[in-house]
Amino acid sequence: MSDEMKQQHRLAADNGAGVSESREPFEPRLDAEPTEPTVEVSQIPLIRSAHDDAGESGTDGQLPVLAAEDVEPVPDAEPVPDASLVLDQSPPAETVRPDVVMPPPVSGQTLPDAPLSGTPQTDPIPTSVFAATQEHQRHRRGRLRRGAKGKDRGRAVYDESLPTQAIALAGRLSASSYGSRVRSRVRTAREADDAAVEARTTLDFALKLGETMFRFGASSMDVESSIIVVTQSFGIHETEIDLTNQAISLNYAPDSSRGEVPYTLQRVVRNWSTNFAGLGALYRLVEQIADGDITRSQAQRRLVEIRRTPKPYPGWAEVVAAGVMAGAFVPFIGGNWFGAGVGMVSTWIVFGLAVFLENRGLPEIFSTVAGAFFATVIALGLHAADMPLDPSVVVAGGILVLLPTARFVMAVQDAIHGFPLTAGGRLVSAMLVYVGIMGGIMIGVVSADMLGFPPLDLAEEPQGKVAAVVVLVLVTVAAMTHAIIMQAKWTTMLASGFVSALGFLSYEFFDAIGAGSRLTPAAAATVVGFVGRMFAVRLGYPSIVVVLSSTLFLLPGLAIFRSLYGFTVETDSTLLGVAGIFNAFVIIIAIAAGVALGDTLARPITDRFFENARRPAAMVVHQR
Repeated sequence: MSDEMKQQHRLAADNGAGVSESREPFEPRLDAEPTEPTVEVSQIPLIRSAHDDAGESGTDGQLPVLAAEDVEPVPDAEPVPDASLVLDQSPPAETVRPDVVMPPPVSGQTLPDAPLSGTPQTDPIPTSVFAATQEHQRHRRGRLRRGAKGKDRGRAVYDESLPTQAIALAGRLSASSYGSRVRSRVRTAREADDAAVEARTTLDFALKLGETMFRFGASSMDVESSIIVVTQSFGIHETEIDLTNQAISLNYAPDSSRGEVPYTLQRVVRNWSTNFAGLGALYRLVEQIADGDITRSQAQRRLVEIRRTPKPYPGWAEVVAAGVMAGAFVPFIGGNWFGAGVGMVSTWIVFGLAVFLENRGLPEIFSTVAGAFFATVIALGLHAADMPLDPSVVVAGGILVLLPTARFVMAVQDAIHGFPLTAGGRLVSAMLVYVGIMGGIMIGVVSADMLGFPPLDLAEEPQGKVAAVVVLVLVTVAAMTHAIIMQAKWTTMLASGFVSALGFLSYEFFDAIGAGSRLTPAAAATVVGFVGRMFAVRLGYPSIVVVLSSTLFLLPGLAIFRSLYGFTVETDSTLLGVAGIFNAFVIIIAIAAGVALGDTLARPITDRFFENARRPAAMVVHQR
């Protein structure tokens, strides 16, 4: 660029008026090599940012904007050199421009775009073609929500409904000949959906009820009967039930003409918590459902209440009751009162240790081994210290708490009533506990023999003699305390004591007539099962709640200890010990079978008299 043109640029910058209107016409010089002009910031129009805190970033890298009228056309005949054009861009007089000279751009490079310093000033795009514009919404009149006294809450809520919304497709056939038929099919489909939901809710409730009964200690027959009552009472007739050990399966196969889909539900009981009070509440709930006194929603709420209700007695009460029960049994099987006191204290230790280990997650068989071991060592140690007691009687009283009487009884009942797999599972579980007791006693006997304790004389019979009336009282007390261990209410506790006393009298009767050592317990158990069911049904409980505690005095705890001692210590009596263990197991099975027989014999009587005494015996069916 010539010196004249540079001088003109400087004069225009000093005067603040831009380039003079009387400039000379542009004449390109071809003989001179084009050079880059020196551009001052004062000649570049400023770009203000949209925000006050954007600073001067809006002017970085910007070039002056060329106006079309400021560019002089160039003839086509002459080539246009790459030279800068002189433009007339005069900024406003009041604009303050910093005196900074921007560096010239490097040839061959493209200047970067200026960054956006603010939100684009454009209208938002509506999300729907039916949505009103922002300007239209701004001028709409909203409805004000007011308080109870008509005062404004301080904000307006605008309600805008879309001009279209989803409608039933069948509504398009309202004017067609197909309209009524299609609407009828749609209505039928909706009713089928509602029926399917109702069926699923009822089946879920039945499953949860059966699971809770299993957990609380019910037999398989009671669980199956309760589920049948629930499903049939609430109108779910197309249901099949399968109980396999700890699993409850419900197969729902509705009529295909209703459009419902068949399915199978299953629930597995993974833990147990004996609670005869809760089991009685469940039994009464099933009675109310069968009589039609309660709706399904009410039954569901009642089931939740039963599951959340705590047990009647705390853990320490169970431990105390176990000790009292063992102390009551020691004189019954021939021990003296000192042995009864030792049996009580040792049972507190044994039972408390078993509960502690089970709460820590130890399998039941190992906690049973530990309990039987301590019961044996304590009795043999006191006998070695010349204490006036018979250790075999003390150990027999202690292991009565550990014997799985309930599982043996329910296993036999399940086998009789058509649940062989469940009976097998219960029997295996009971046998594991039985083996644990034998293992604990054997370890205790071997440990005592290694420590030099004097051997026991198994031929010696227990010397303790107690009057028959006192024995009757002790048997009653033992049954009542065992009911506390099983978490039964006081009414059940009294019934168990009374039935146990009747069972003891029948035991003495059959023993007096010479029924034998194996038949006498079975016959007495039959009497207990018969009378126990009558009391249980009258009180609104399943029979197992009353019967289980009433048969405890029949268990051969003394025979178990003597047989194991002979099998472990005395090599000459090994075969006799094995025979004694087998006989004890046979007696336990006979007791369970006698209880099941007595319960079966009492069913016609209870169904005829006690059912008629209540409200209608016929089961009320709730329509869906």
